[in-house]
Amino acid sequence: MALSTTYNVAGDREDLTDFLTILAPEDTPKISTFAKTKRMTNAYQEWQVDTLSPVSFGGVLEGQDVLAFSNQAVNRARLGNYVQQFREQWMVSRLQEASDVAGVSSEVANAKMKAMREIKRDIEACIGSDNDRQQEAPPAPYKLRALGKWISNTPGSDVPAAFRTPTGNINSTATGSLSESAFNDVFQSIFQQVGGRRSYTLFAGPSLKRAISKFQRSEGSSGTTKTYQVTQDASEHQIDLDVTMYVGDFHTVTIVPDLFNGILDSADPSSTTNQQKARGYVIDPELVGIGYMLGIESNELPDLGGGRRGFILAALTLMVKNPLGLGKFAGSS
Repeated sequence: MALSTTYNVAGDREDLTDFLTILAPEDTPKISTFAKTKRMTNAYQEWQVDTLSPVSFGGVLEGQDVLAFSNQAVNRARLGNYVQQFREQWMVSRLQEASDVAGVSSEVANAKMKAMREIKRDIEACIGSDNDRQQEAPPAPYKLRALGKWISNTPGSDVPAAFRTPTGNINSTATGSLSESAFNDVFQSIFQQVGGRRSYTLFAGPSLKRAISKFQRSEGSSGTTKTYQVTQDASEHQIDLDVTMYVGDFHTVTIVPDLFNGILDSADPSSTTNQQKARGYVIDPELVGIGYMLGIESNELPDLGGGRRGFILAALTLMVKNPLGLGKFAGSS
Protein backbone atom coordinates (compact mmCIF):
# COMPACT_ATOMS: atom_id res chain seq x y z
CA MET A 1 0.00 0.00 0.00
CA ALA A 2 1.35 3.40 -0.97
CA LEU A 3 2.27 5.82 1.86
CA SER A 4 2.17 9.56 1.31
CA THR A 5 5.34 11.24 2.54
CA THR A 6 4.62 14.70 1.19
CA TYR A 7 2.63 17.03 3.46
CA ASN A 8 2.65 20.57 4.79
CA VAL A 9 1.05 21.59 8.09
CA ALA A 10 1.75 25.32 7.82
CA GLY A 11 -1.89 26.12 7.15
CA ASP A 12 -3.38 23.91 9.86
CA ARG A 13 -5.40 25.70 12.52
CA GLU A 14 -4.62 25.08 16.21
CA ASP A 15 -7.19 23.13 18.17
CA LEU A 16 -6.94 23.91 21.92
CA THR A 17 -9.64 22.30 24.03
CA ASP A 18 -11.60 24.81 26.09
CA PHE A 19 -10.76 23.76 29.65
CA LEU A 20 -7.97 24.30 32.15
CA THR A 21 -7.01 21.64 34.72
CA ILE A 22 -5.06 22.16 37.95
CA LEU A 23 -4.06 19.15 40.02
CA ALA A 24 -2.38 19.97 43.32
CA PRO A 25 -3.14 19.30 46.99
CA GLU A 26 -5.44 22.06 48.21
CA ASP A 27 -7.82 20.58 50.76
CA THR A 28 -7.56 22.67 53.94
CA PRO A 29 -9.29 20.64 56.68
CA LYS A 30 -7.67 22.47 59.61
CA ILE A 31 -8.79 25.92 58.41
CA SER A 32 -12.26 24.53 57.75
CA THR A 33 -12.52 22.81 61.15
CA PHE A 34 -10.89 25.14 63.66
CA ALA A 35 -13.13 27.66 65.40
CA LYS A 36 -12.73 31.29 64.35
CA THR A 37 -12.38 33.76 67.22
CA LYS A 38 -13.46 37.39 67.34
CA ARG A 39 -11.40 39.95 65.46
CA MET A 40 -8.02 40.55 67.10
CA THR A 41 -6.71 44.08 67.70
CA ASN A 42 -3.05 43.44 68.50
CA ALA A 43 -0.18 41.69 66.74
CA TYR A 44 0.47 39.68 69.90
CA GLN A 45 -2.57 37.77 71.14
CA GLU A 46 -2.69 36.31 74.67
CA TRP A 47 -5.07 34.09 76.61
CA GLN A 48 -5.03 32.58 80.09
CA VAL A 49 -4.71 29.01 81.34
CA ASP A 50 -5.18 27.60 84.80
CA THR A 51 -5.17 24.27 86.59
CA LEU A 52 -6.69 22.81 89.73
CA SER A 53 -4.63 22.21 92.87
CA PRO A 54 -3.77 18.62 93.85
CA VAL A 55 -6.64 16.73 95.46
CA SER A 56 -6.87 16.87 99.24
CA PHE A 57 -8.53 14.28 101.47
CA GLY A 58 -6.85 14.86 104.85
CA GLY A 59 -10.06 15.80 106.63
CA VAL A 60 -10.85 18.68 109.02
CA LEU A 61 -11.09 18.57 112.82
CA GLU A 62 -14.52 19.25 114.30
CA GLY A 63 -14.75 22.86 115.47
CA GLN A 64 -11.44 23.90 113.91
CA ASP A 65 -11.40 27.48 112.61
CA VAL A 66 -10.13 28.35 109.15
CA LEU A 67 -6.54 29.46 109.79
CA ALA A 68 -5.05 29.39 106.29
CA PHE A 69 -6.35 30.39 102.89
CA SER A 70 -5.49 29.31 99.37
CA ASN A 71 -4.71 31.61 96.47
CA GLN A 72 -6.95 30.06 93.81
CA ALA A 73 -5.22 32.06 91.08
CA VAL A 74 -1.69 30.97 91.96
CA ASN A 75 -1.41 28.54 89.00
CA ARG A 76 -2.84 30.93 86.43
CA ALA A 77 -0.58 31.76 83.47
CA ARG A 78 -0.64 33.52 80.12
CA LEU A 79 0.01 31.96 76.74
CA GLY A 80 0.37 33.91 73.53
CA ASN A 81 1.13 33.87 69.83
CA TYR A 82 2.09 36.41 67.21
CA VAL A 83 -0.03 37.29 64.21
CA GLN A 84 1.49 36.25 60.90
CA GLN A 85 0.68 37.89 57.59
CA PHE A 86 0.11 35.86 54.44
CA ARG A 87 0.07 37.39 50.98
CA GLU A 88 -0.22 36.17 47.39
CA GLN A 89 0.19 38.62 44.49
CA TRP A 90 -1.29 38.57 40.99
CA MET A 91 -0.95 40.67 37.82
CA VAL A 92 -2.44 40.43 34.32
CA SER A 93 -1.02 42.43 31.43
CA ARG A 94 -3.32 44.46 29.17
CA LEU A 95 -2.74 42.21 26.16
CA GLN A 96 -3.32 39.06 28.20
CA GLU A 97 -6.55 40.44 29.63
CA ALA A 98 -7.76 41.18 26.09
CA SER A 99 -6.80 37.72 24.82
CA ASP A 100 -9.22 34.82 24.38
CA VAL A 101 -7.70 32.15 26.65
CA ALA A 102 -8.90 28.55 26.51
CA GLY A 103 -10.72 27.47 29.64
CA VAL A 104 -10.59 30.95 31.20
CA SER A 105 -13.50 33.35 30.88
CA SER A 106 -11.62 36.16 32.65
CA GLU A 107 -7.86 36.16 33.19
CA VAL A 108 -8.16 38.66 36.05
CA ALA A 109 -10.87 36.64 37.84
CA ASN A 110 -8.82 33.49 37.34
CA ALA A 111 -5.68 35.15 38.77
CA LYS A 112 -7.58 36.36 41.84
CA MET A 113 -9.17 32.98 42.47
CA LYS A 114 -5.87 31.11 42.04
CA ALA A 115 -4.13 33.48 44.48
CA MET A 116 -6.99 32.87 46.95
CA ARG A 117 -6.54 29.10 46.67
CA GLU A 118 -2.78 29.46 47.12
CA ILE A 119 -3.03 31.60 50.26
CA LYS A 120 -5.37 29.07 51.87
CA ARG A 121 -2.75 26.38 51.21
CA ASP A 122 -0.06 28.62 52.69
CA ILE A 123 -2.07 29.08 55.88
CA GLU A 124 -2.96 25.40 56.15
CA ALA A 125 0.66 24.31 55.69
CA CYS A 126 1.94 26.90 58.17
CA ILE A 127 -0.54 25.88 60.87
CA GLY A 128 0.52 22.24 60.48
CA SER A 129 4.24 23.00 60.47
CA ASP A 130 6.96 23.09 63.13
CA ASN A 131 7.26 26.88 62.92
CA ASP A 132 7.96 28.71 66.16
CA ARG A 133 6.66 32.17 66.93
CA GLN A 134 8.83 35.14 65.98
CA GLN A 135 8.59 38.79 66.90
CA GLU A 136 9.04 41.18 64.02
CA ALA A 137 12.53 42.65 63.72
CA PRO A 138 13.07 43.77 60.10
CA PRO A 139 13.90 42.11 57.84
CA ALA A 140 12.42 39.23 59.89
CA PRO A 141 8.58 39.36 59.97
CA TYR A 142 6.12 38.24 62.63
CA LYS A 143 5.57 34.47 62.62
CA LEU A 144 3.06 32.35 64.48
CA ARG A 145 3.78 29.25 66.56
CA ALA A 146 2.34 26.26 64.71
CA LEU A 147 0.88 22.96 65.93
CA GLY A 148 4.14 21.06 65.64
CA LYS A 149 5.74 23.41 68.18
CA TRP A 150 2.73 23.88 70.46
CA ILE A 151 2.25 20.11 70.83
CA SER A 152 5.75 19.53 72.11
CA ASN A 153 7.73 18.97 75.32
CA THR A 154 9.85 21.99 74.37
CA PRO A 155 7.45 24.59 72.95
CA GLY A 156 9.41 27.56 74.30
CA SER A 157 10.30 29.11 77.64
CA ASP A 158 7.16 31.26 77.51
CA VAL A 159 5.00 28.15 78.08
CA PRO A 160 5.15 27.16 81.78
CA ALA A 161 6.16 23.55 82.39
CA ALA A 162 2.78 22.81 83.99
CA PHE A 163 1.02 23.48 80.67
CA ARG A 164 3.35 21.77 78.20
CA THR A 165 2.17 18.70 76.30
CA PRO A 166 3.18 15.62 78.34
CA THR A 167 5.50 13.01 76.82
CA GLY A 168 2.73 10.42 76.91
CA ASN A 169 0.57 12.53 74.57
CA ILE A 170 3.21 12.25 71.84
CA ASN A 171 4.03 9.05 69.95
CA SER A 172 7.20 8.93 67.84
CA THR A 173 6.96 5.33 66.65
CA ALA A 174 7.65 4.70 62.98
CA THR A 175 4.29 4.38 61.26
CA GLY A 176 5.02 0.88 59.97
CA SER A 177 5.47 -0.28 63.57
CA LEU A 178 2.59 1.66 65.10
CA SER A 179 0.39 -0.74 67.04
CA GLU A 180 -3.20 -0.22 68.05
CA SER A 181 -2.10 -0.37 71.68
CA ALA A 182 0.44 2.45 71.16
CA PHE A 183 -2.26 4.44 69.35
CA ASN A 184 -4.59 4.14 72.34
CA ASP A 185 -1.78 4.99 74.77
CA VAL A 186 -1.78 8.55 73.40
CA PHE A 187 -5.47 8.97 74.16
CA GLN A 188 -5.10 7.40 77.60
CA SER A 189 -2.40 9.95 78.40
CA ILE A 190 -4.67 12.79 77.23
CA PHE A 191 -7.52 11.34 79.31
CA GLN A 192 -5.29 11.42 82.39
CA GLN A 193 -4.76 15.15 81.78
CA VAL A 194 -8.31 16.25 80.98
CA GLY A 195 -10.18 13.73 83.15
CA GLY A 196 -12.98 13.06 80.72
CA ARG A 197 -13.89 11.05 77.65
CA ARG A 198 -13.98 13.48 74.72
CA SER A 199 -14.35 13.63 70.96
CA TYR A 200 -11.26 14.48 68.92
CA THR A 201 -10.23 15.06 65.34
CA LEU A 202 -7.00 13.45 64.12
CA PHE A 203 -5.49 15.25 61.13
CA ALA A 204 -3.47 12.34 59.76
CA GLY A 205 -0.85 12.13 57.07
CA PRO A 206 -1.46 9.42 54.43
CA SER A 207 0.86 6.83 56.01
CA LEU A 208 -0.73 7.30 59.45
CA LYS A 209 -4.21 7.08 57.93
CA ARG A 210 -3.37 3.73 56.30
CA ALA A 211 -1.84 2.39 59.52
CA ILE A 212 -5.06 3.19 61.43
CA SER A 213 -7.21 1.49 58.79
CA LYS A 214 -5.20 -1.71 59.32
CA PHE A 215 -5.94 -1.83 63.06
CA GLN A 216 -7.71 -4.99 64.26
CA ARG A 217 -7.28 -6.83 60.95
CA SER A 218 -4.46 -8.84 62.48
CA GLU A 219 -2.71 -8.69 65.81
CA GLY A 220 -0.02 -10.66 67.61
CA SER A 221 3.15 -12.49 66.68
CA SER A 222 3.47 -15.59 64.52
CA GLY A 223 1.50 -18.45 66.01
CA THR A 224 -0.74 -16.20 68.12
CA THR A 225 -2.16 -14.00 65.38
CA LYS A 226 -5.71 -12.81 65.89
CA THR A 227 -7.67 -11.77 62.83
CA TYR A 228 -10.56 -9.31 62.82
CA GLN A 229 -13.23 -10.53 60.40
CA VAL A 230 -15.97 -8.49 58.77
CA THR A 231 -18.98 -9.86 56.87
CA GLN A 232 -20.15 -7.66 54.01
CA ASP A 233 -22.97 -7.94 51.50
CA ALA A 234 -21.42 -9.34 48.32
CA SER A 235 -24.25 -7.93 46.22
CA GLU A 236 -22.82 -4.45 46.83
CA HIS A 237 -19.56 -5.44 45.05
CA GLN A 238 -17.64 -3.35 47.54
CA ILE A 239 -14.99 -4.00 50.18
CA ASP A 240 -14.93 -1.30 52.86
CA LEU A 241 -11.59 -1.12 54.69
CA ASP A 242 -11.66 2.60 55.45
CA VAL A 243 -11.60 3.71 59.11
CA THR A 244 -12.94 7.26 59.43
CA MET A 245 -13.98 7.07 63.08
CA TYR A 246 -12.37 5.15 65.93
CA VAL A 247 -14.16 4.65 69.24
CA GLY A 248 -11.75 3.71 72.02
CA ASP A 249 -11.81 3.36 75.79
CA PHE A 250 -11.05 7.03 76.38
CA HIS A 251 -12.07 8.76 73.19
CA THR A 252 -13.99 9.01 69.97
CA VAL A 253 -11.76 10.26 67.19
CA THR A 254 -12.59 11.26 63.63
CA ILE A 255 -9.68 10.61 61.25
CA VAL A 256 -9.21 13.24 58.54
CA PRO A 257 -6.54 12.66 55.85
CA ASP A 258 -4.26 15.69 55.65
CA LEU A 259 -1.25 16.38 53.43
CA PHE A 260 -0.27 19.65 55.12
CA ASN A 261 1.49 18.29 58.21
CA GLY A 262 5.12 18.19 59.26
CA ILE A 263 7.16 21.07 57.96
CA LEU A 264 6.34 24.15 55.93
CA ASP A 265 7.00 23.49 52.25
CA SER A 266 5.38 23.66 48.85
CA ALA A 267 3.37 20.50 49.58
CA ASP A 268 4.61 18.96 46.33
CA PRO A 269 3.54 15.30 46.68
CA SER A 270 6.77 14.12 45.06
CA SER A 271 8.83 15.86 47.77
CA THR A 272 6.70 14.88 50.76
CA THR A 273 8.90 13.31 53.43
CA ASN A 274 8.15 10.11 55.31
CA GLN A 275 7.74 12.16 58.46
CA GLN A 276 5.09 14.34 56.84
CA LYS A 277 3.21 11.26 55.65
CA ALA A 278 3.29 9.85 59.17
CA ARG A 279 2.53 13.04 61.12
CA GLY A 280 -0.80 13.42 62.87
CA TYR A 281 -2.30 15.97 65.27
CA VAL A 282 -4.90 14.99 67.88
CA ILE A 283 -7.11 18.06 68.26
CA ASP A 284 -9.84 18.81 70.77
CA PRO A 285 -11.97 21.36 68.86
CA GLU A 286 -12.64 23.26 72.09
CA LEU A 287 -8.91 23.89 72.63
CA VAL A 288 -7.75 25.17 69.23
CA GLY A 289 -8.86 28.15 67.19
CA ILE A 290 -7.75 30.68 64.58
CA GLY A 291 -7.72 34.34 65.52
CA TYR A 292 -8.01 36.74 62.59
CA MET A 293 -6.70 40.28 62.69
CA LEU A 294 -7.40 40.62 58.96
CA GLY A 295 -9.66 38.11 57.25
CA ILE A 296 -8.76 36.70 53.85
CA GLU A 297 -9.40 39.67 51.59
CA SER A 298 -8.78 40.72 47.99
CA ASN A 299 -7.13 44.05 47.21
CA GLU A 300 -6.63 45.59 43.77
CA LEU A 301 -3.86 48.12 43.23
CA PRO A 302 -3.83 51.02 40.75
CA ASP A 303 -2.97 50.09 37.17
CA LEU A 304 0.26 51.98 36.43
CA GLY A 305 0.23 51.04 32.77
CA GLY A 306 1.35 47.42 32.79
CA GLY A 307 -2.06 45.95 33.55
CA ARG A 308 -4.37 45.13 36.43
CA ARG A 309 -2.68 43.87 39.57
CA GLY A 310 -3.43 43.16 43.20
CA PHE A 311 -2.97 40.78 46.09
CA ILE A 312 -4.79 38.51 48.53
CA LEU A 313 -3.96 39.15 52.19
CA ALA A 314 -4.68 37.59 55.58
CA ALA A 315 -3.30 38.20 59.07
CA LEU A 316 -4.00 35.59 61.72
CA THR A 317 -2.62 33.49 64.53
CA LEU A 318 -3.10 29.99 65.90
CA MET A 319 -4.63 29.89 69.38
CA VAL A 320 -3.89 26.74 71.39
CA LYS A 321 -5.88 27.33 74.57
CA ASN A 322 -4.17 24.57 76.54
CA PRO A 323 -1.52 22.21 75.08
CA LEU A 324 -2.16 19.66 77.86
CA GLY A 325 -5.27 18.37 76.10
CA LEU A 326 -3.70 17.76 72.66
CA GLY A 327 -1.64 14.95 71.20
CA LYS A 328 0.66 14.18 68.32
CA PHE A 329 1.91 11.29 66.23
CA ALA A 330 5.37 12.51 65.27
CA GLY A 331 6.13 9.65 62.90
CA SER A 332 9.64 8.79 61.86
CA SER A 333 11.88 10.04 59.10
